Amino acid sequence: MRTIKLTLLGLFTAALPAWVGAHGYITGPESRSLLCSKGGNSNCGPIQYEPQSLEGNSGYPTGGPADGRIASAGLTQFGALDEQTSTRWTKRPIKAGANTLSWTFTANHATRNWRYYITRADWNPNIKLSRASFEAQPFCVVDGGNRQPPKNVSHSCNVPARSGYQLILGVWEIGDTPNSFYNVVDVMFDGKPPVTTWDAKGTIYPSVDLVAGDRVATRVFDASGERPDLQTRVNIGNSNDGLRNTWPFLLAGRVNAEQTLLKAGQKAADGSINPAYGQNEVFVRSDSGLQRVEVQIDKAPPPNLDLLVNGVAAEYTIVNGQLTLSFSVTAVGELDVVATLIDAAGGNKGQASAALNNSGQTLNLVVNQPAAGAHNLVVKGSPKNGGNVLQKTFALTLKTGGTGGYDHVFPNGLATYKGGTKVLQNKNGKVYECKPFPYEGWCRQWSSNATAYEPGVGAHWTDAWIAR
Repeated sequence: MRTIKLTLLGLFTAALPAWVGAHGYITGPESRSLLCSKGGNSNCGPIQYEPQSLEGNSGYPTGGPADGRIASAGLTQFGALDEQTSTRWTKRPIKAGANTLSWTFTANHATRNWRYYITRADWNPNIKLSRASFEAQPFCVVDGGNRQPPKNVSHSCNVPARSGYQLILGVWEIGDTPNSFYNVVDVMFDGKPPVTTWDAKGTIYPSVDLVAGDRVATRVFDASGERPDLQTRVNIGNSNDGLRNTWPFLLAGRVNAEQTLLKAGQKAADGSINPAYGQNEVFVRSDSGLQRVEVQIDKAPPPNLDLLVNGVAAEYTIVNGQLTLSFSVTAVGELDVVATLIDAAGGNKGQASAALNNSGQTLNLVVNQPAAGAHNLVVKGSPKNGGNVLQKTFALTLKTGGTGGYDHVFPNGLATYKGGTKVLQNKNGKVYECKPFPYEGWCRQWSSNATAYEPGVGAHWTDAWIAR
């Protein structure tokens, strides 16, 4: 794989050519599919060219798209829309109470009704959407009278009170076909106002032409080093988008749509910053503490990628206020693997990462200030040479333990294990006691690649241990 480094931040998706035929989409606030077409969302697939085409069977919630496929209206070609984490999609600000929800139609069918649903207050933004993600009843219903609406329609709806990241699902039920159109809108309640003072910290140079499948990734740095949480990524969808004067324009637009601490483009006399074809500057918010931005180009995505995760338990015990999650990841292909533990409030509780090339590794994720409760472990594999990000999500529960009842949390203190030593196995929350001589030697026979005698989980653990 060839890697080209420039100074900048951002990463964008293919531009939208002229739309063809089809039907309609939510324009205010902008739907997930519309933001894909405008560059506000990246790595969307073909929906970027036809955001109006999310048509599926009517009948939601008893019918319609299956759970896990709601955002794509059940259409395989638009499956990228069904990816779901708390950071995957750009959000639009919204407030509870009176709001205007608007549609644009490219084929304005006779209409039975429009219905709007909102996610439950306790929904999990890190799993694919299901009916359980949304309130069962719509918060707003507008009768269509089985008449043909105008090309642009706006509805006044009272949006329920929520906080943070939520979704609105708009359903446009057609009167002259058995189908409906499904649009998901990513919204953020009570967002902070933007800061308007910006400092130039990087440049997007129109240095090379790119081809379909190439990937651009931004790298952002502060005084402590790189900030992966501020990285923006995009795949080049076709050779036109890869032209050296075009992809910097797309990249700058993506930065502006996705980031709040950065802007990209050329600064006008009035201080506004707008993307341009050719060279663009990258600006950081003056109070952000960010020091520089670089951009990296990765060539040629590899085929046949997969991400395997093993050893994640349903429960883990916090001991003396500390917890480390240990599990194995295996990459088929060359992947940058990042595992993130997210608590019920959406907070990042710790990360572990590995660069793998057709290999496996044990990750040890140190949990930051662990607290009892439900969590999600999200493991993502980003192909080194471009392609769709692989994701595995695991629901797990942390519980509070104590200091008594065992001597070590396995495998801590491995070399000291002997007959009578008691250990806590965090993979199942149980305590095991090492058998006395002549079996105690097996208690110390363990490594990440030799786990036959690992208490409670190894193939021959009963030869060495007794469950307590």
